[in-house]
Amino acid sequence: MADVWGMGLTKRSIRVVAILTLCTAAAVAQTTNTKCRPEVIPVETEPPPKLFVDAPLAAPLARGVAVIQYCSENLHIVPVFGAKALAVTPRVGHLHVRVDDASWVWAEASGNPIILMGLAPGPHKVTIELVNANHQPLDKAEVTFNIPKAVSGEGRPEKRPASDKRAKNTARGDDLDAVHHPQ
Repeated sequence: MADVWGMGLTKRSIRVVAILTLCTAAAVAQTTNTKCRPEVIPVETEPPPKLFVDAPLAAPLARGVAVIQYCSENLHIVPVFGAKALAVTPRVGHLHVRVDDASWVWAEASGNPIILMGLAPGPHKVTIELVNANHQPLDKAEVTFNIPKAVSGEGRPEKRPASDKRAKNTARGDDLDAVHHPQ
């Protein structure tokens, strides 16, 4: 056989190396794909979702800001809504957050901590419900805490005249303090 490129390689040995390289790459790709892909489990047999909520962080609470961290097990918190999302696996859903037994809730789907500012000094209760994409309750937790009376004002929204446009949501015209910081 003829020496190819003067390196002692024959055409046959180059073909063998090329074939082995392609076969190895295909095998590695299949193995990685299998390992990295989450196992698909039918929704009916998935373990029930659970909600875990911590007490508000102490340092911000001393300034009048409640930062509440949470996580869920067996459910991904994402902004996906509607009846068709009930069949998605692994499960998806979001939170309903209620402050001080208010008649309203807000949907939290970011996965970030819940941050409450502007609450009056004194005791407060936050109810956090883990719900599926169709708003049906799956698990629930409550957190109680006290906003100290001697808050320096740091971290609390300043009172501005109604004519001040800095805090307006341009899309809806809502006062952001009223939307994000329930009184």
